[in-house]
Amino acid sequence: MQTIQIEIQDKILQKIGLVAVKDHILKEIEFLYYKDAIEKINKSLQESGISNELELELARQKSWEQYKNEFLKDVIK
Repeated sequence: MQTIQIEIQDKILQKIGLVAVKDHILKEIEFLYYKDAIEKINKSLQESGISNELELELARQKSWEQYKNEFLKDVIK
């Protein structure tokens, strides 16, 4: 883990506090980290040729068939 030092105006620290500033900066950095990870995953998916929409539709259809077979077997044929 690294430590960084930044200058922040006193009026900002007085208004929102050091803990709030630290938490905000940490959340922003974490957001950037996950945003980068998401972009890499999306790029890999696009390169693989997998269609998210098609996979979602197939999973929806399979779930509906399972639901019908388990809970609606005497109602829907």
